[in-house]
Amino acid sequence: MDESAIVPARRGPAPSLRIEDIVAAALRLLDRDGAQRFTMRALAAELGVSAMTVYNYVPTKALLLEKAIDSVIDTVPPPDPDARPWDEELRRYAREAWRAQLPHPWIPPLLAEQRIMDRPAQVAARRELLGLFRAAGADDVAAREGVGLFFSLVIGSFVQMAPTLRAGRPTARAEALFEGGLEIVIAGLRSRFQPDM
Repeated sequence: MDESAIVPARRGPAPSLRIEDIVAAALRLLDRDGAQRFTMRALAAELGVSAMTVYNYVPTKALLLEKAIDSVIDTVPPPDPDARPWDEELRRYAREAWRAQLPHPWIPPLLAEQRIMDRPAQVAARRELLGLFRAAGADDVAAREGVGLFFSLVIGSFVQMAPTLRAGRPTARAEALFEGGLEIVIAGLRSRFQPDM
């Protein structure tokens, strides 16, 4: 999406809102009510402005949801394809990505349901994971399969665990299941990437 679309569309007095304020307010509502109950009208009420004022800054609800997602996932450094050992870097990225989303349990289901896969941080993460897996010995097919498997674990485990969140924190069982699943994925990737070892 062209970032130039996210600017006040009207002329006149200096704007009273900033995009950062709008996104922050949207995050508060999304965290409280979830993505399905989120409306631009409720956001306008949260900001103390009219709905049309919000639309002057962000032309669509879909674009605002993307900006809210970006504000969370952009905080996670992508995998470093040159890091060694590769499995420790994968653990680091998986844990940071998982924990960044804990206060925002609406994100993984929305990513899965809407098939949102083209956000800049997602694209960068897939590219760097491919490099990490190739450096670990994977061919192109195995590396692509590994990326798909990895994101299935991170998003899928979160979707299953989200109803058990307590104030943005997983239960001990949910944490253990995620860690166990991560180790199973790493073991499977290792055997796929380096079958003779």
